[in-house]
Amino acid sequence: MTGALLAVEILVGVTGYGDSPEFAEVVTNGECNLFVQWARSENLIPGRSNILTGELYRKAKEANVRVMTIYGDQNGERTKALKAAWGDLYLGNNIGEYAGFLYQDAASYSKNWPRCGDLKEAHDWLTGEMLAAPKKTQLARPEDEREPCVFSTSGSPLACYELEGGIDTICSEMYAVGCGNLAYATAEARGAARRHGREAWSAWLAHEWQTCWPRLPYAVAQKQDSLEAGLKEMWVMGTSMMVLESGSQSTQAHEYTPPDGTMAEFKSPKQGYDGEAPRAYRKTISEFYRWTRDNQRAEGSPVVDTALLIGNYDGYVGMTHDIFAVFGQHHIAATNANWKCGAPEFTWEAVMDAFYPRPVDALKPFANGWLGGTPHGQIDVVNADDALTARHLARYKFVAFGGWNTMTPKIAAALREYAAAGGQVALSVPQMSSRLDREFADYDEHDIVQAVPGVKVASPSLLEDILIVRDGAPAFLKSAYPAHLPAKLRVAGATLDEGVEVVASMGAKPYLVKAPCGKGAFWLCLAWDYPAARRELEEFPSYRRFRLDFWKTLLTGLADSVRTVRGVSGDVEYVNWAVYPDGTLYLLNTDCTQPRFVTVDGSAQPIELAPKEVKAVRR
Repeated sequence: MTGALLAVEILVGVTGYGDSPEFAEVVTNGECNLFVQWARSENLIPGRSNILTGELYRKAKEANVRVMTIYGDQNGERTKALKAAWGDLYLGNNIGEYAGFLYQDAASYSKNWPRCGDLKEAHDWLTGEMLAAPKKTQLARPEDEREPCVFSTSGSPLACYELEGGIDTICSEMYAVGCGNLAYATAEARGAARRHGREAWSAWLAHEWQTCWPRLPYAVAQKQDSLEAGLKEMWVMGTSMMVLESGSQSTQAHEYTPPDGTMAEFKSPKQGYDGEAPRAYRKTISEFYRWTRDNQRAEGSPVVDTALLIGNYDGYVGMTHDIFAVFGQHHIAATNANWKCGAPEFTWEAVMDAFYPRPVDALKPFANGWLGGTPHGQIDVVNADDALTARHLARYKFVAFGGWNTMTPKIAAALREYAAAGGQVALSVPQMSSRLDREFADYDEHDIVQAVPGVKVASPSLLEDILIVRDGAPAFLKSAYPAHLPAKLRVAGATLDEGVEVVASMGAKPYLVKAPCGKGAFWLCLAWDYPAARRELEEFPSYRRFRLDFWKTLLTGLADSVRTVRGVSGDVEYVNWAVYPDGTLYLLNTDCTQPRFVTVDGSAQPIELAPKEVKAVRR
């Protein structure tokens, strides 16, 4: 029931702690249509509750206010009572930040996480044991004592693994750690939901915590601007449920938040329910809820024809910090630097910035680390593994790997079947490696799964030569690069069958090839290292930038959007836009300080978007 509900109705919620006065406000004032009880699940059971009077209970049910818990302490008996009291209005329990160790340091991450030997072992324990446990617990109960829906919240944009493990609905913790890039994290939640057969995806907003010092003080307008624009950004991208976790009850991050825009002091005083900041949070969330009622979103979810692929056993958590270890394997990372953020993750970061940029001045004079545009339209982020089939990719015209991938014959076969039906696939040589030990530099041709039809990859040689973009190359490549560009890199050897086109070469050696496959094609970059590889390329910083620029130019040039939106003087990087099945185009200006201008489908007449404004353009 919950999945179907979220697919058709926008839910906007707040979280109540303890004996919260906010439930009464939600019901009485129509502040939103969802209330989440933090633990103390009995507070939602009539006759046991300290907050739920008979009159309030009656009004809530009449108003169709939904309820759910986070970190609910309910056993089977309490769940049964909640279901009996609320019926379909009770959504279920959010088990919380279950997979948060994916981005925690060695001192903080879960002590129950085993010391795994390789990527497969770590992934399989995560999805097959840890994330599968909540669902197994539910299935062990009698049916009337099971939660209607098991939600999960993580600040890592790896919802794919949580859904693979059996979580029913993901609630990515937006603004947090790896989910700081709202557009990227939402695209991953959406792609994960679609890949794993879910109908909807949700967002959990610890906004007050995640925008604390040194970013946004409570007293400045940009604090609430960043929430309002972020809520609209998730709405445009198709999110069905958005819950404000902190800020509306009392301030929780006051010890880490400067009191005003001067940034002169570090610590703000705690504010209670009637404090200025909690009142501002309640005002923002209630105004957004009313905005969703006044602006009915088109049916369905955004039409997306391009996907970035989270590779098999990819552990990119949306950020690259030295404290991270891939899949939380700090014991290996202590002696093997490859298990920390490296070339695969830095490549992801560059690709993310190209497709989901976050202009730093969108909240000026404060730095923006959350809001951003989709200059190439909506692009899903979808995981690839041995269960991937061509059917999972059928909606997309073009797919490209972002960072790490452990290639397998099954994945290669799925990609070939997808391409044969008309799809386009972009990847680089290291993404065809079968290694499970995070070795992304010192591998050899025996590690390669020959995934691209008509191309046999062999060991590399170090070239110091010039890049030549061939005459038959796509216009976006020819216009972006001069005919000759000095470079130095390891390039794979390659035997090419007839019909494989050399798009660019290093001197006489193929560098980028296009291999036909049925009705579609593969685009293979023959550089041996990930585009953001350091190692011997570190001494050639200008070349390293070129490698990243070349890869981003290839991927953005191949991305095929359903509409054409262009910015005036670069404004498109501030605009998050999406097309819905009925043809409605939504345009959101994520700049909270000034208007931005775009043109649509080649029109000469620019459309002005005020700060934080959403406009619907219908065919």
